Amino acid sequence: MDASELGLLLPAPAPADDKYSRGTVGFVTGSEAYPGAALLSIAGAQATAVGFVRYVGPRRVADLLLVAAPEVVVSEDVATAGPAQAWVLGSGVGFRTDAQHANIKEALERYPVAVVDAGALELIGEAKLAPDAHLLLTPHRGELCRLLNRLNPGKLRHPEQLDQPDIAFQAAAEAAELTGQTVLLKGSTTIVVAANGEHVLVGPNSPWLATAGTGDVLAGVIGGIAAQNPEIAANNWLDIARLAVELHSAAAELAHEKGTVTASSVASAVSQAVSRRFSR
Repeated sequence: MDASELGLLLPAPAPADDKYSRGTVGFVTGSEAYPGAALLSIAGAQATAVGFVRYVGPRRVADLLLVAAPEVVVSEDVATAGPAQAWVLGSGVGFRTDAQHANIKEALERYPVAVVDAGALELIGEAKLAPDAHLLLTPHRGELCRLLNRLNPGKLRHPEQLDQPDIAFQAAAEAAELTGQTVLLKGSTTIVVAANGEHVLVGPNSPWLATAGTGDVLAGVIGGIAAQNPEIAANNWLDIARLAVELHSAAAELAHEKGTVTASSVASAVSQAVSRRFSR
């Protein structure tokens, strides 16, 4: 898609639409240690005007979430949560020991379309995946190096090496090839590479995104768009990823116009970024 066509990924609701036809996105994000990640990721998705949001996670996180967004339907495990067209997994989930890992494994096995972030990346190459899985892995440089070092231990990577754009691209492409999935390497210029080698570079992105929690917001924005376009996500993540990154960056600039930029202010500005981009 060219830039003008990307608006087709965020259609305005029609008279015949209902909450389900506008897409359902599920989240296994947040944890007892990092509850805010769940709120930020869900706020990012809701800003895309997705129709329905499910959340799976600890009761404490669910209680906090219901205060902020009472329309979200919460569950403690994926098996009883109900289906979603797309899932966002891992934001704010600790490594290995977190109870949320069981829910992430269940989601990966049940559902083919998912955004795999933060703690969920630790399960790639280990967890059983749904048949015909179409995942978007969203690491930062350190997470990408950990993934590559685990999947290909004979060739160690260090985050500092990825300061060089060509090496960063090669690392993202290697991860896509090793996993058979699409990889989005976050950065000032975001690199998105599919397993077949197709790729897109997005940026330079707003420097105001260099603050804690904005990656959680981005994961939610991607999930919200994917839930409204599951067939596209199941075939090619590049357009969805490009639109999400561009809106995320624009939201950071809008937040800066109003004052101090935080992840919460970026999430709050995403809907305005959509309106400005597509004249709604």
